[in-house]
Amino acid sequence: MAHIPYPNNGRYVLGAERERYAKIAAERYAAGATIQDIADELGRSRSFVNGLLHRDTDIEVRPRSVPRRTASDS
Repeated sequence: MAHIPYPNNGRYVLGAERERYAKIAAERYAAGATIQDIADELGRSRSFVNGLLHRDTDIEVRPRSVPRRTASDS
């Protein structure tokens, strides 16, 4: 998906604008997008999207990937 143009990147997002971000983020995340993908599309930081999903949606955030163990780790 292409970058979604939202003005005033880097400022506090409140009210209806925050609800709009939350709805878009929740829909994209439920469809399988990563937090980084959503952040890139919204033009916001990964931490903003992560906080948005945790605080403003009912979405259960997937755990971050854990590096695989190799045979030399045993």
